[in-house]
Amino acid sequence: MWVRGIFFTQVLEYVKSDLGRTSYELLGKKEENYTPEEKYPFEDFADLLEKIKLIAYGKDDYIAKIARDCMTKEASWKAMFRRMDPANVFSSTQRQEGRQQVADYEALDIAKGHVVIQMAMWTDNRSHQDVWSEFYRGRLVGILELMGRKGTVKLTREFGNDSFTYTIEWS
Repeated sequence: MWVRGIFFTQVLEYVKSDLGRTSYELLGKKEENYTPEEKYPFEDFADLLEKIKLIAYGKDDYIAKIARDCMTKEASWKAMFRRMDPANVFSSTQRQEGRQQVADYEALDIAKGHVVIQMAMWTDNRSHQDVWSEFYRGRLVGILELMGRKGTVKLTREFGNDSFTYTIEWS
């Protein structure tokens, strides 16, 4: 399981900008230690997200907000998703396979204005599952925004297992 270094650099830069240098230094990681295209262990990234969640105590949905904001600020995504059909985008996982390998994703229900994606995590670590599911929800919201669509992404954890369901609706 791995994620590209760009996840680390974007998240660390975001925390430094949003929460300040002291919070950034508490994380014990520096963005210059990561190369955007290199692969790094997913566990390291999930541990970083867990620390951020502790530092940002009281800020609801902070992990999702980071992911959304980083997604919408990335120039390559802006050009790619502009005016695309959400049903086509959310029914494929090919774009993300080059950025992360942490779960299986399957589009279960594709209709006009509605897609349901099921994510089955490869890790048994529940806290890592939880922070990644929040992070991924934020990325999905960011994609909707990049396409210029108003909508919602509802996250449901399937009881007793490592599966999560995302219900994405837009107008």
